[in-house]
Amino acid sequence: MSRVAFIFSHRVPRFAVVGIANAAVSFGILNLLFFGLHFSKIAASLVSTACAVMFSFVLNRNFVFADTSKRARKQILPFVLVTISGSIGVLNLVYICSVALLERHGLWITPLIHVVTRLHLSQSFVEINLSTIAGAIVSMMWNYNGYRLFVFRHADHTPMAQDEFSTARP
Repeated sequence: MSRVAFIFSHRVPRFAVVGIANAAVSFGILNLLFFGLHFSKIAASLVSTACAVMFSFVLNRNFVFADTSKRARKQILPFVLVTISGSIGVLNLVYICSVALLERHGLWITPLIHVVTRLHLSQSFVEINLSTIAGAIVSMMWNYNGYRLFVFRHADHTPMAQDEFSTARP
C-alpha cells in the first residue's frame, strides 16, 4: 500500500468521525443558544463554533493526525488560525448565504420535510440547521487540508503513524 493511500485510508475516516462528533457538539450548543437562550442566529453560530474548537483540537491532535512531535501549545495557534479562517471565512460565509437564500427562497423546504417525515419544524429551525450543515461540509474540507498542510504536517513521522505504516507493509 502506498504511503498516500495509507494516510487517506486511516486519517479521512478518523477525521469524519471527529467531524461528526464536533458537529453534534456544535449543533447542540447552536440550538441551545438560539432556541433556549434566544441568541441571534449568527451569534449562536459563532459561539457554538468557538466552543467546538477545543474539542476538535484535542481529537485531531491525538486521534486523527497523532502528531505529538511538538508541544500542544505550539500547535494550538496554527490550529486555531486554520479553524477560525474555516469558521469565519468559510462556515459562516456559507451559513450566512444559506440563511439568506432559505429565508427568501426556501419556503417550500419546511412543508416538504413535514410531508416526508411528519415532523412539525419551524422555518427558523430548518433554516439554521440546513445552513449549518452546508457550512460544516465546506468547512470540514478546508480544515482537513489546513491541518494536514500547516498544523500537523509532521504527523507522518510520529511513532503511531510509523507503527501503523510498518504493519501495513507486507
